[in-house]
Amino acid sequence: MNDNPERAIKEAEQWLLSAKDKLIIAEEEEGAANVCCALAIHAIIRANDALCLKFLNIKPTKHDDIPHIFESIIKEGKIEKGNVRFIKLLERVKSDKSVADYGKKTFRYKEAKDYVDRAEEFVSAIKGYI
Repeated sequence: MNDNPERAIKEAEQWLLSAKDKLIIAEEEEGAANVCCALAIHAIIRANDALCLKFLNIKPTKHDDIPHIFESIIKEGKIEKGNVRFIKLLERVKSDKSVADYGKKTFRYKEAKDYVDRAEEFVSAIKGYI
C-alpha cells in the first residue's frame, strides 16, 4: 500500500462518517458510545497521519508521539499557530485510544458526541492543509 496525505485524509473522513452514524445509535445503546469514540479517535489519528505525511514524509508509529509531532509541525511554521488548540485533543486521544478500542473504560453518549464534534473540527482543519 502506498500511503499518502490524500489517501489518509479520505480515510479520516470515512472514519468520521462511521463515528457519526454510530453516534445516532449511541444515544439509545450504551455500548455504542465506546465504538463511536474509537471511530472518532481513529479519524483524528488518520487525519494526523495525513498531516505528517504531507509535511514530514512520515507516518507516526507510536500514538504517544502524536501530540509532540503535531506541536513540532506548528513550531516549524508549516501550519497556523492557532492549531495549538488541538494539542490537548491529541493528548486525550493518546490516553483514550487503547481504552476505547479494548473496552477498558465505559464512555457515555456525551463523551461520544464530544469526540465526534472534536474529530469533525480536527479533520476539517487538517483537510485544509492537504
